[in-house]
Amino acid sequence: MDVKKTAAQILKEVGGKENIKEMFHCVTRLRFYVKDYKKVDLEHIKKIDGVMGAQYQTEQLQIIIGNDVGSVYDAVTALTGFIHDEETMAKKKKFRATGVFETMAAIFLPTIPVLAGTGMIKGLITILTSYCGFDAASDFIQVATIAGDCVFYFFPFLVAWSASKRFKTDTACALALAGCLLYPTMTAGLAAGADPMHFLGLPIPFVKYAASSIPIVLAVLVLSWFYPFIDKLIPKVLRLVFTPMLVLMMMVPLTLIAIAPLASYISQGLVMVVKFLYDLSPVIAGAIVGGTRLLVVLTGMHLSLGAVILENINQFGSDFLLPMNTMGTLALFGVCMGVWVKSKNTQTKSIGASTAISSFIGITEPGIYGILLKFKNALIAVMIAGAAGGAIVGAFGGQSTAYVNSCILSLPVFMGDGFWAVCLGMAVSAALGFLLIMVLGLSEEKNSCESTAVDTKTVENSRNEIIQAPMNGTLMKLSDVEEDVFASGSMGKGIAIDPDEGVIAAPFDGTITAVYPTKHAIGLTSKQGVECIIHIGINTANLQGKYFDVKVREQQEVQAGDILVEVDLAGILKEGYSLITPVIITNSASYLDVLANEESGIIVKGEPLLTVLK
Repeated sequence: MDVKKTAAQILKEVGGKENIKEMFHCVTRLRFYVKDYKKVDLEHIKKIDGVMGAQYQTEQLQIIIGNDVGSVYDAVTALTGFIHDEETMAKKKKFRATGVFETMAAIFLPTIPVLAGTGMIKGLITILTSYCGFDAASDFIQVATIAGDCVFYFFPFLVAWSASKRFKTDTACALALAGCLLYPTMTAGLAAGADPMHFLGLPIPFVKYAASSIPIVLAVLVLSWFYPFIDKLIPKVLRLVFTPMLVLMMMVPLTLIAIAPLASYISQGLVMVVKFLYDLSPVIAGAIVGGTRLLVVLTGMHLSLGAVILENINQFGSDFLLPMNTMGTLALFGVCMGVWVKSKNTQTKSIGASTAISSFIGITEPGIYGILLKFKNALIAVMIAGAAGGAIVGAFGGQSTAYVNSCILSLPVFMGDGFWAVCLGMAVSAALGFLLIMVLGLSEEKNSCESTAVDTKTVENSRNEIIQAPMNGTLMKLSDVEEDVFASGSMGKGIAIDPDEGVIAAPFDGTITAVYPTKHAIGLTSKQGVECIIHIGINTANLQGKYFDVKVREQQEVQAGDILVEVDLAGILKEGYSLITPVIITNSASYLDVLANEESGIIVKGEPLLTVLK
């Protein structure tokens, strides 16, 4: 292929430089946003020497080149210069919707550590005043109570700060809206049971906003639409003062009259629905919540449920969901302990021990991905054990007086009526999870380290090279990837991984040969000459490097396990892109074969992934 000739023909068939709004490339494709689609001759493009295919995906023209895409891109750029259109990118992002659960989880996530910490303080106060003889009216307890309650009472301020970051609006104005909800006039009117105030004839009811979250979330969401609208109307020289002045003059009444009261009533209604379902059968509710706790964590919805827990505490003074959730965590602890004891495989025993420690202190993700998704019996055991503990808590009314992490260290906040049931539920969940693993086993013949043995068709050869998994995740056949250039094998043989974490490591000792400008792919060559590309996500070149933090440079030597890229997986998903990551041996034709050690199931970073037969 004559690269310059190919580039010139492509430029002609896309309508020339003047028809290009934006141009960039990924590992295999030239990607264009064009001004007039009628000027693009797709069929002629497909016939150009060096072009494997051409297509439109949404509004983007994609021309498939293959491994020479970088050279063709450079040749086109030499003819046109660098072309990039910020308006196109902004328009593309504008229409990507974010789920309600994902948004709520993202807003609550930064506040959870301080919520959990102050919740523990409240639990310790209960212990000191109930069992250690401390006077509740003493200065020491009063100061401790201030420390324990301050975050909960003024929670709208924390939510306003976090929501302003999420919705990309003015943080100071968001905090001001939180301040208007908790202004002394509002809290005094609520305490006195006063009739509503009126503003321009419209009523402002006195509603309890302390410790609330949904009212301020909705207020900041409206602010994120309103602020830029007002800002555009004000001359630049006056914006510093007059934009926030006009925004607050309009947003404060709107928030107090409509947004916050409506959101408050929605919150109360949601809590009442949850309470109604719980009251129908606390035992069944406990079994469902405890048994499915870790599945909810897997979906990421557990953080968004924090709003319901906080509203329960706000309205009723205690919550029944949190102790039920804790049963799932303790069940995981028991299961991981069982894996540590039962397993005959050194690596699995090590994973069992480490995940048992993390789950004991409330960190469940290592156990979920390292144990539950790898061993079917472990998942069954944790659901049964969590359901048993949750049923006990539900039957005898276990309660939480603060929002904390779901683990055994949170025992102080469960003290009060039903405390013994929470302790019993924890013991039952952990013990039953352990016993079920001892009885059911792990089926390690199919699922453990024996999966590292290459299929029997592999020829034993000391010169064969093992390619390690660059990330944790779920395996997928390359042919199942919804992207023809990978699925067809035209780039080479390999396998794909649906990643569970955003840390990508080197799969072997070698040299970095390519760091793509869009940062979504890394090329490496091993010391034995195996060429590998790790393509993070599908069509993620469109993100122009956003969410990718590359830790290496071209020609840098790396060791297996060295960090190559850190990726914000949640951010990529938010933009609407797939995380499926092909790992491809691009010079597969130079070898006898490239075999996947396993084509399905869970893979852990550093485990054998591919074997290159020489």
